[in-house]
Amino acid sequence: MNHHSKFRVGRLGTQAALALAVVTACALPMAAHAGAFQLPTDNAAGWARANAGGSLFFDDPSAAYNNPAAMSFIDGPMLQATATEIRPQAQFHGQTLDVDGNPTTGGNPNGFGKFVPFPNAAWVAPVNSWLTLGGALTVPFGLESDYNSGWRGRYFGTETDLESVAASLSAAFKLNDRFSMGVGVLGQRTKAELNTMLDPNGAAKALFGLPLPPQQDDVQLNVNVKRKFSFGYFGGFVFKPTDQDTFGMSYHSRVENTLSGSYALYGSSTGKQLLALAPVLNPSLPNINPNGGPASAEFNTPAFASADWLHAFTDKLSIAATIKWTDWSSFNELVLTSKGQQLVALNEDFKDSFLYSVGGDYKLTDQWTLHAGIGYDETPTSIVSRDPRVPDGARKLLGFGVGYKATSHISVDLGYEHQFVNNTPVHLTNSPILGAGTINGYFADSGDVLSLTGTYHF
Repeated sequence: MNHHSKFRVGRLGTQAALALAVVTACALPMAAHAGAFQLPTDNAAGWARANAGGSLFFDDPSAAYNNPAAMSFIDGPMLQATATEIRPQAQFHGQTLDVDGNPTTGGNPNGFGKFVPFPNAAWVAPVNSWLTLGGALTVPFGLESDYNSGWRGRYFGTETDLESVAASLSAAFKLNDRFSMGVGVLGQRTKAELNTMLDPNGAAKALFGLPLPPQQDDVQLNVNVKRKFSFGYFGGFVFKPTDQDTFGMSYHSRVENTLSGSYALYGSSTGKQLLALAPVLNPSLPNINPNGGPASAEFNTPAFASADWLHAFTDKLSIAATIKWTDWSSFNELVLTSKGQQLVALNEDFKDSFLYSVGGDYKLTDQWTLHAGIGYDETPTSIVSRDPRVPDGARKLLGFGVGYKATSHISVDLGYEHQFVNNTPVHLTNSPILGAGTINGYFADSGDVLSLTGTYHF
């Protein structure tokens, strides 16, 4: 889920193109939702609060993943399920040109204009006065973008689909009525799919000066890689300095993944034959397999940490704040191999990102509660590392929602968040291996999140 302007690879061949594409597939999602392709693992009330306060609010079982220490202050067994849908919008305005400087053919669709669903679930079970156990099923990382194969920016990507699902177990230890600590372990399953179009004629012209017309013999490259399970850990503490204040900190480790799978080529037979000439034109280049082959790449999801504070002004009004840090600067290299051979090693240039948010609850009655919040979410990317797959920028968050306690056992929350994003510039030139085309312009971005949570208190 990185950015083609960095890819100055003086090679021609499917393997080299594959290397760029696989690494692109893994890296590009890092700008899907500012702060990368990282997804908040909150329930509907958390989305409505613009992700402020983490899991410090009363009886929130999402603490089983977010900050397990907070489970110590849950007064009984609970089960919670959340369904969330995200709809980012990204409409391109500008021009795309081939290696000859002519406009690229095709339309200009919105590659993100549909809701993408994902679930979260959590349970908490107090064992005794000092020990509480919990578990969660979350989607901490994900992206889906889908442009059609004939759009005019196709040489910069068509389809990207990345998803990491984490199953976790955690425990909280209550040292006294004001302090608790918690730890957890997780198993994470990650899969990535990338489709992109190659311009063999443009590549041959850019690299070797062959007089071939670009955009005539496109070849589609499809890459599928996955990792069944990788393991990580997390932990935190919660401190209640007063009866009205709660402070918590949590940390989630980096999770190391080796994604493995295969690639395949589709489309023009002439284009594939041209790619197969690579070893003839330059004997140092590897042989090409037009029928595809194995592929693997190292893709490590970054560590992140959060500091949360909650203050109860009255029995009705509570306000919270959050600062969340993600270690995107640790993402500095991606290496692709095939059959034990290193095809390419790419340096990346991401920076750490922060989320700042303030939100809270107002209890209208014993049954109805209002949620609201605002926030600012940084992006780890910059103008030199941004393309149509993830035309990401920093964004302002506005959320609101409502909670309803139907009975002493059942409650329901509905949350909505809108993400305001300034026009995001994109100025890239593809590497010669990808046809040396250019894209110049900006994306008009925004995002909507709708979330519904059901909670059962035993």
